[in-house]
Amino acid sequence: MCRGNRLLLITPLVSTVAIAMTLAGSPAYAQTDVAPSTESTARRAGASGSTETSDEREARESEQEENEEFVETDRNSFTFARMTAGAGRLIIESSYSFIDLSGEKIKNSFPELLMRYGIGDWFELRLGWNYESGRERKPDAGNIAGFFGANAEQQIFYGFKAALTRQSGWVPATAFLAQGHTPTGGAQSVTQLRTGYVLGWRLPNRWDVDAGFRFGTDNDEGRPYVMWAPSAVLKIPLTRSERLFTHVEYFSIITNGKSEDTAMHFVDTALHYRITPNMEIGGIVAFGPHSHGLNIVTNVGIGIRF
Repeated sequence: MCRGNRLLLITPLVSTVAIAMTLAGSPAYAQTDVAPSTESTARRAGASGSTETSDEREARESEQEENEEFVETDRNSFTFARMTAGAGRLIIESSYSFIDLSGEKIKNSFPELLMRYGIGDWFELRLGWNYESGRERKPDAGNIAGFFGANAEQQIFYGFKAALTRQSGWVPATAFLAQGHTPTGGAQSVTQLRTGYVLGWRLPNRWDVDAGFRFGTDNDEGRPYVMWAPSAVLKIPLTRSERLFTHVEYFSIITNGKSEDTAMHFVDTALHYRITPNMEIGGIVAFGPHSHGLNIVTNVGIGIRF
């Protein structure tokens, strides 16, 4: 890989650390939001000699719901979440991507289905399936879809994600992901590999900053090649409850080993809303410069935790 491409790979990580240091400007912060227990609330009510009314009970339950940890989906940015599903929890995600790359046919990617099941708090199993229409034989065209899929019209993917560290001071939370992608339709038939590493921090102002790096294998008409995909995202809550939030993100996909290597760069922004702590919806718009015009990708989706 040329020196310029190597510089492109490390730029998001360096930028992320710089953003975090600038925005935080204070000692380490750890998430300590804990919902008040029903027992302690009842004791306070009993001590005051009053009985909890239905309105007070609804207000308390609403407060407990607000304080519950929100679901964190992998689909809400190209940079995958550094958190796992949680012990015994199942997260189901699905989205639709509209992919318009200059000089190529328009593509539609759906349902980008991903199921994540937590085995303990540090490990999750992953299983998904996707179909992409309008595909040409040019490789890496569909890899910009949110799930970073293989170059196949239809595919099943499976693997795991493991949380490696929790945030402690300026030590970031980190996670590692590994998946196999097996074509189930179309011209391709070889299973491909996807791995990823992400690190990030929750800042004192409740902004989240993450940087990721993904590696993948693929095939160009019988010729294998590899891909590198660095990314960095800043997530910003728009309300005090953090139900509504946006993000600004950079990501790229750089190939190595093809007859003509490519480097696609994108900047995206989004709007997400947590209907409940266990349900999230949102949309993403990504733009990338191209010698023949502008690459555009839009994505809408949902994530539900059980």
